[in-house]
Amino acid sequence: MVKNGKSGNGSIVSAAFIIGVASLASAFVGLVRQRVFSTHFGAGDTFDAFIAAFRVPDLIFNLVVIGALSAAFIPMFTEKLVKKSGEEEAYTFASAVLNILIIAVVVLAVVYAALAPWFVPLIAPGFEGEKLQLTIRLSQIMSVQPILLGASFVFSGILNSYKRFVAYALAPIFYNLGIIAGVIWLVPMMGINGLGWGVVLGAALHILVQFPAVLRVGFKWKPVLTSSNSDLKKLWKMMVPRVFGLAAQQINLLVVTILGSGLLVGSIAVFNLANNIYNLPITIFGIAFSQAAFPTLAEYAATKRHSEFRGTLTRTFRYILFFAIPLSALFYLFRAQIVRVLFGDGAFDWEDTVMTFETLGFLVISIFAQATIPLLTRAFYAKQDTKTPVIISIISIVANVALALWLAPRMGVQGLALAFSIGAIIQLLLLLGILHRQLEGFDDVKVLASLMKIVVASIAGAIAAQLLKYPIASFVDMQRFWGVLTQLIGAVFGGLLVYLVICWLVGSPELEALKRYLPRRFKMASGTDTPRFEGHQE
Repeated sequence: MVKNGKSGNGSIVSAAFIIGVASLASAFVGLVRQRVFSTHFGAGDTFDAFIAAFRVPDLIFNLVVIGALSAAFIPMFTEKLVKKSGEEEAYTFASAVLNILIIAVVVLAVVYAALAPWFVPLIAPGFEGEKLQLTIRLSQIMSVQPILLGASFVFSGILNSYKRFVAYALAPIFYNLGIIAGVIWLVPMMGINGLGWGVVLGAALHILVQFPAVLRVGFKWKPVLTSSNSDLKKLWKMMVPRVFGLAAQQINLLVVTILGSGLLVGSIAVFNLANNIYNLPITIFGIAFSQAAFPTLAEYAATKRHSEFRGTLTRTFRYILFFAIPLSALFYLFRAQIVRVLFGDGAFDWEDTVMTFETLGFLVISIFAQATIPLLTRAFYAKQDTKTPVIISIISIVANVALALWLAPRMGVQGLALAFSIGAIIQLLLLLGILHRQLEGFDDVKVLASLMKIVVASIAGAIAAQLLKYPIASFVDMQRFWGVLTQLIGAVFGGLLVYLVICWLVGSPELEALKRYLPRRFKMASGTDTPRFEGHQE
């Protein structure tokens, strides 16, 4: 049962801060990983093969694991915790889900590893010879990854339901460290196959860092495959639509790989590098806030507190836009500098740099959409409605794939990026439209007022940053790493400062909320801001 306590605005900001800081650290380690790759291999055959090798293992992981957990596990697990039956029933349910997932993923991974020589040529038809054989070998090794991540994401769901975010947020950092270890240490020891084993090592670290926290909340594993027939039916009913939606998303990634394999050498690697930069603000702010809000939304949905549900959703939506819109503008203005600083070294030459920042330019126009989509999708999941977001996802992916097929032959890898962005914006508009109708409004006046203030302040910040570029460039050597980095940091810092000042002058409620709640961010673990479940206070 849930103990009395606040569970709204403050706890979400505090939790999002913890997840966001950890996500920032994870993103930094992820960029180190990408830099290690780019400097060692450049945007060439090895990098292309590594990215393509991920596709089917990721497909298995996303369809089976994410399909069950993101759509169904947290709402159902939380629902059991708030009932009188409490934790015993919840742990039985979690054990059954964990055991079934592991069995299913092991079977799929073994089958794929055996059939990889026939599957890989289908997803990378432009590969041949040693490049194709390398992709097959790496993909077979990586088939172990979804088994480990499957168990780890059940642990993530348990920790999220208890609103324990620290270990969950640290897991991706260790995952990236494992992959870096693969490049630096395992490749010299066992050749290029070490890249695949680095991914396996990262997945093992992902589960190990969460395991102690799961034990601390009191979870006890049980050797069961069912908790109740009604639970399994409900889980399956919620999971199947989500699986179809994720399948549509994976089709998009497969299209990128298939079309990219027939474009210039390095196109797949370039799209991946640009996509990783593009995902920085999405992960740090969009995913952080949406993940922090999800347990609270699920709790409000389970207890039929509709007004609190809508208020939490729209406030969190505004928080995400507060960060996403100015960063979109700054990422676009400084896309060349960002790519040069992150990857412009070693085997990554100027041609690779140009391809990457041009691709990034077409991606960043949809940061605001991709950052808010996870929150809106989770709003449907919290209400145990998985069909609606899946239908919307399929519509957007169909548009994305159609545009990619048309634009890629004309624009190359940049066409894939433009199609990706248009698809995301379509998805956002459809999600907003249906939620607006279901919730009988979306706090329209507050959202629009905040949006206008954020846009005005973002324009002012972007202009300031653009003007600062030139005097800074006159004082540094722009042919050197430190010169480009100085210009990037100085201009972006100045732009963000102007943005915050304008937000303060126009009375941005998001800025006020952050000023009010961030100083209390470390109190979350004490139980002051976040509701606790009986028997597990910290």
